[in-house]
Amino acid sequence: MDSWDEGTDCCKWEGAVCDNKKGNVIGLDLSCSGLIGSLQSNSSLFSLQNLRWLNLAGIGFGNSEIPSEFGKLRSLTYLNLSATGLTGLVPPEISLLSEIVSLDLGVNFLFFRNHDFNMLVHNLTKLENMILDVIDLSLVVPYSFLNLTVSLKHLSLSDCNLQGNFPTQVFHLPYLQNIKLRNNANLSGYLPETNWISPLRLLDVLGTRISKGLPVSIGNLKHLKKLNLDSCVFMGSIPSALGNLTKIAFLDISGNMFQGQIPDVFGNLNDLRSMDFSSNNFSGVFPPSAFNLTSLTFMDFSSNFLQGTLPNNLSGLSYLRELYLSANLLSGRVPGWLFSLPSLEHLDLHSNKLNGPIDPIQEPNLVQQVYLYKNEIQGTIPSSFFELINLASLDLSSNNLSENIKSCMLVKLRNLGFLDLSFNNLLSLTRCSNDVNSALPMINQFHFSSCNMQRFPSFLNASKSLEHLLENKT
Repeated sequence: MDSWDEGTDCCKWEGAVCDNKKGNVIGLDLSCSGLIGSLQSNSSLFSLQNLRWLNLAGIGFGNSEIPSEFGKLRSLTYLNLSATGLTGLVPPEISLLSEIVSLDLGVNFLFFRNHDFNMLVHNLTKLENMILDVIDLSLVVPYSFLNLTVSLKHLSLSDCNLQGNFPTQVFHLPYLQNIKLRNNANLSGYLPETNWISPLRLLDVLGTRISKGLPVSIGNLKHLKKLNLDSCVFMGSIPSALGNLTKIAFLDISGNMFQGQIPDVFGNLNDLRSMDFSSNNFSGVFPPSAFNLTSLTFMDFSSNFLQGTLPNNLSGLSYLRELYLSANLLSGRVPGWLFSLPSLEHLDLHSNKLNGPIDPIQEPNLVQQVYLYKNEIQGTIPSSFFELINLASLDLSSNNLSENIKSCMLVKLRNLGFLDLSFNNLLSLTRCSNDVNSALPMINQFHFSSCNMQRFPSFLNASKSLEHLLENKT
């Protein structure tokens, strides 16, 4: 506020906007200005009767309450008091701001009484954006949201301690583009089952008690870019209409009770970047079209009952960074293309029934973490596997590997910090004639219990970071 000098024109002060005709202050933006202090009812702020736009986000008001004098600012169309440390009751006078288009009171220590909230949603007929994240709405009956104006475009009610049944009709609001209800653990309800035609772009109900099935009508949301149903109570099968969401970029239905075959409808979802179907009860064959997604960076189908083999080759996943398929019933070989994906950093296939050998790797990638433990992988580890020079964690334990691993091959993995080869009864480690000075300088955990090793690995002698060593018990 260095520019705020009483001897100068306030219209030239930073953060102030004036009406060009009358010179009245109509806008004030002090967001993230670093100001600290209390907000008093006698503040000169409330004398700015022509104020239309007020942004005080991020100011430290030090547990001040919202003064009822805000009700005097009847010309306000935009009000942002988010993350300001305000506390206590939201005064009913806020509902007098009938011109408000955007209201953000989020991330404060505030609460609403049910009657006051009813007045608010009844009077603010021009409201398009309502953001009340982290405000205590436990006294508000969810059916109060039936009075929301049809002009509403953005509704954010995360972490509000909402309780009871959320009215399905809200999802039908004709202009609604974003709705966030996440982390309201006692909020129940369900998604519209019929006639759901909406411009929704974001739907986030993570951590609620929203239940029933995923309706076929979800396929009508042609503009949907983010769908987050993580950790709810959904059940039943996934409709093939999911494949109609051609603009979807983020899709998370993890932590529910979905079951049955996952429909193979991912071919048209070219914008999809993150998909999480983990921790459900899906069964049947893994959907092949998921491996052809060209924009995907994150894939998680872990902790289901998916069967089948991984494809011998693929045409997508060039941008995939994380792949989690653990705790399923996948079988067959470990294909070499997994270790040639150009962007892959984390690969987790543990606790499956993979029973073939690891295929040779044509173009070793930059993967950092590989977890293949608790499978039935047989045979030898291909020499090309030791060209994965960025590996930091490698777990091949509890398999049927059988080979003499030469220490001079293993020490190529110079970034390796965690190595677990235990419970491979036929696996042994032999020295090379030229490995006197060979070492794994980053290794801090090496597990080799129940392996066929006859002598202490020489490459551990030079390690300065070794903390945990679980040795041969055979």
